[in-house]
Amino acid sequence: MRHHRERMPPLRVIAAYAAVSLIWGSTWAAIKIGVTDVPAFVFAFDRAVVVASILTLVALLLRQPFPRGARELAVVIVVGIINTGGSWAIIFWAEQFVPSGLVSVFGASAPVWTAFLAHFLVKGDRLSALKIAGLGFGLLGIALLVGAPAASESPTVLAATALLVLMSIAWAVAAILQARFLRRVAPIPTVAVGTWAAVLFLVPFALAQVGEPQRWTEASALAFGYLVIFGTCFGMVLSLWLYRKLRPTTITLIQVIVPAEAILIGTLWLGEPVNARMLGGAALVVAAVALNAVAGGGVPGAAERAGTAPAAAAK
Repeated sequence: MRHHRERMPPLRVIAAYAAVSLIWGSTWAAIKIGVTDVPAFVFAFDRAVVVASILTLVALLLRQPFPRGARELAVVIVVGIINTGGSWAIIFWAEQFVPSGLVSVFGASAPVWTAFLAHFLVKGDRLSALKIAGLGFGLLGIALLVGAPAASESPTVLAATALLVLMSIAWAVAAILQARFLRRVAPIPTVAVGTWAAVLFLVPFALAQVGEPQRWTEASALAFGYLVIFGTCFGMVLSLWLYRKLRPTTITLIQVIVPAEAILIGTLWLGEPVNARMLGGAALVVAAVALNAVAGGGVPGAAERAGTAPAAAAK
């Protein structure tokens, strides 16, 4: 078997990758602050509406083309519901019962699932012995994480962790869809359309909580603004642009950096508890994605791009 040397990505790609990693590592704490003052689904819905409105306005001002083809639109809607609607509903609700750092670690398992799915669905992104070992480490780490909040003895916490596992698998599906079908779309209008789909998805959840008490404090308002501007408008558009430059497995490796930062912020700033089981599970997940990184990834070559379905691509 012949091995080809991977080309180093351009500096702007590396800078964008680093920026998305650092921003998304801090959004978990911002969500925790927000749902302390505002009902979780209402907070998620309000964020989606503002994000969709801003991105739509920017796309119109820049005269960027919106997705039009039936297949393109279908993929954009599905990815929007997975990456924004469904994910925000799960994350915002779960952070009421689970430490934000732990929630972020569940997201970190996405590269493990992505590596597995990419083997079958993305040309040139194959499973190897190292990736299979990583899959084993990742599954073991997830098993530990599911048991991490057991000290609370709450069925709600168990339900939250189960949903977080499903969310990480869904993120992998979205990563594959973006890599296969959304390589050549304009990022800003594409994320705008996907976020409007998420708005519709979140409507019934928000309506269920609209009568609950809420108080917008300075902290929750600042958290909301940070999530809208940096977490989504900047972060999701930039990540979608990265899908045009890197393999899906490489993109989701961002989740290696995210939990370390999220746990640090959650522990030092929010005073969230950290236990040995949680750290052990996190370490196994990080080991899993590290093995995937060593096994391969990077910028697809011209031949690989030619073999990928044309038409091309979030938190």
